[in-house]
Amino acid sequence: MNETVKGIIIRSTDYGEKDKIIDVFTPQGIVALSAKGVRAPSAKLKGMTNLLTYGEFSFRLGRGKKVLSGGEITESFFPCWTDPKRYASAMICLETTEKLFKNEEDAKPDLIRLLKTLSEITYGENPLASCVWFVVKSAERVGCDYEVVSRFDPDTYQLLTAVADGTEKGVVGAETTDLISALRAITLCLYNEFGVRIGALREAERIFFRQ
Repeated sequence: MNETVKGIIIRSTDYGEKDKIIDVFTPQGIVALSAKGVRAPSAKLKGMTNLLTYGEFSFRLGRGKKVLSGGEITESFFPCWTDPKRYASAMICLETTEKLFKNEEDAKPDLIRLLKTLSEITYGENPLASCVWFVVKSAERVGCDYEVVSRFDPDTYQLLTAVADGTEKGVVGAETTDLISALRAITLCLYNEFGVRIGALREAERIFFRQ
């Protein structure tokens, strides 16, 4: 018997010769699905296994695993795939979600926040500003104390608090260097408090500062 979950793919990993494992972030947390044969050229479910795919995923139980059996795509955030800056910003949000909420069982507010942010990143004016807002709000959600930033970088701390007090639109006009500094600071706090390292930030720095 098939079951269904609604969520967004935050990780898609090649497995074996033709399979994938997809991690779907749902209101109940992360659900791992085994996608059999989807890397074959004619695979019918290939489109259901890409990062950033949001929709309904059907699965059946097989040998203790949840096996993808079908689904329906609601949104694929396609412009992210054609714009390196939007893609880099989205990848930071996906990695932050995966690492901060991997054991979260009541993830509905976090899923809503992620989808809202990805929409802003995909269709908004400043994807990096939206990314900063998401990481700050996610850090607050897990109780990360970033007041320590005020001791070594008051300007960056002021930007972080401005983001926390408002919305991502409040920093749309911020300079790229300031936004990257804010991401460096908040991710450093996450690492120091929780041992969480956001590796996607390095690639984002390369892309945003590329001449």
